Amino acid sequence: MIFDEFRNFQRYGAVAPEAWQLIAEFLNRIDEKTEIGRYELDGDRVYATVQHYATHPADTSKLEYHRRYADIQLLLSGRETIYVRPLNGLIETMPYDEKLDVGFYELNSDGAVSLPLSAGNFALFLPEEGHMPGVGVPDREVIKVVVKIDVSLLK
Repeated sequence: MIFDEFRNFQRYGAVAPEAWQLIAEFLNRIDEKTEIGRYELDGDRVYATVQHYATHPADTSKLEYHRRYADIQLLLSGRETIYVRPLNGLIETMPYDEKLDVGFYELNSDGAVSLPLSAGNFALFLPEEGHMPGVGVPDREVIKVVVKIDVSLLK
């Protein structure tokens, strides 16, 4: 996991050297007025989804993880909390779905870290790192971009 300000984004290029510049160029072109939807940066290997949603209370059954993709989550506007926790010892609440690249575990607050994400912050979650995004005071608007990077591109 990486958590930082977007102004430091280029420092982490070694994570996925083949894709990082492409991702940085896309992220530098968008803002909170960017149309909601999916943007293919390199087909299914690297793509971004601009999302608009309301924050919600933590749902302890929804600690998500992925296997095929790493996530970069960058807030364009608003504020949310993302809970992060290793998956060892947790109870699975939804088995991994290969087609959707997601599975869920029950969030156990022991060992969980809360990341307060504001506009200009980003977090990178590697495959199989448990995370629960979108948590906050109910019904506060968030505009976010989530970039998916195929694990084959990770170093």
